[in-house]
Amino acid sequence: MKDTTTRRSFITKAAAASAATVIAASVKPAAAQTPKSERKLRIGALCVGDYSFWPLWADFLTSKGSYASPMLNMEITHIWDVDPKKAQAFADKWGGEVVKTYDGMVGKVDGVATGGLYEVPWQHKLFRPYLEAGMPCSVSRPWSNRLKDMNEMLDTAAKYNAPFIATATYEHYNEADALKERVKKLGIIKAVTATCAGGDFPHFHIQHMMTKILGYNVEKVSILTEDPMKFSYLQETYQYPKTEKQPAFLCGMYSAPGPYVFYITIIGTEGTEVASMPGNTNYFYRFAPQVIDIQRTLSGKTYQPLDDVRKKFEIYLAASYSFYERGGNPVVVGSVPADWGPPILKPGFVDEGIFKK
Repeated sequence: MKDTTTRRSFITKAAAASAATVIAASVKPAAAQTPKSERKLRIGALCVGDYSFWPLWADFLTSKGSYASPMLNMEITHIWDVDPKKAQAFADKWGGEVVKTYDGMVGKVDGVATGGLYEVPWQHKLFRPYLEAGMPCSVSRPWSNRLKDMNEMLDTAAKYNAPFIATATYEHYNEADALKERVKKLGIIKAVTATCAGGDFPHFHIQHMMTKILGYNVEKVSILTEDPMKFSYLQETYQYPKTEKQPAFLCGMYSAPGPYVFYITIIGTEGTEVASMPGNTNYFYRFAPQVIDIQRTLSGKTYQPLDDVRKKFEIYLAASYSFYERGGNPVVVGSVPADWGPPILKPGFVDEGIFKK
């Protein structure tokens, strides 16, 4: 049995990959590049106010932004928020036209993206008119509150052939893709540990990054913590089927508050891989990969198979169900009732009356 250990820094790897991307873009023949539109993609911004990624994303997408990049070819042309005043404040700062209704951007933009957290339980309703129009859609984390509602979005996207992306930031890290490839050389994986320190609801971030690396065929999930949203300690355990080349257990242990730091160890019969990402405040490094993948989706290419999105959401639900309903005991992925969901962070945040015809 070969016993090798490699240590690589997320920052070093990602920075090198990003630099390679920029250099490659300047030397590859046109046919090998992602086709660039003659004009910028017109993007509709949903949910730009409370606890939203949109103020940060706007820093990438506008000429006045701190992180404007030639790799991006989008502009914010229309805006909606549950609070019209916050929508107007966003427009005054970043540009774009405020629309009066959540569906007021149909036919006016090339795609829509939502950045909010508190609107998540209503996203299946907010996106319905856009999905039914076959428009590309980017859904914010953790995407939905119930499997029933998530299925509605996914089924509608499939029915109307609407390009769709539902991810969390760290799934897009260059190191996640690199580590996924290196794992293939480790033989049968025997154990995995992944730790993260972060201060704002981070457990689904490392969850989705690790399942991208290791695969979505998770069998059981459990959470041990005092509160999955406000915790001093959280341990999340994933069990994979033992008959496949997957780890028997994946443990994520977190302490908060703290900087965003990831440490990952993957042990297989043919060696060990270790990766780390020191905490940093470089927003371009942290968010540019996701924004670029959102752009590809809003250009017309679904980010990943919709069945993978459904599986990711089922894993998230199983973890939530473990805490809220099973006292931290393991829950079989796919066994959570379709109409069950974790507590809504801000009940009534979206007025149901806006959805009445």
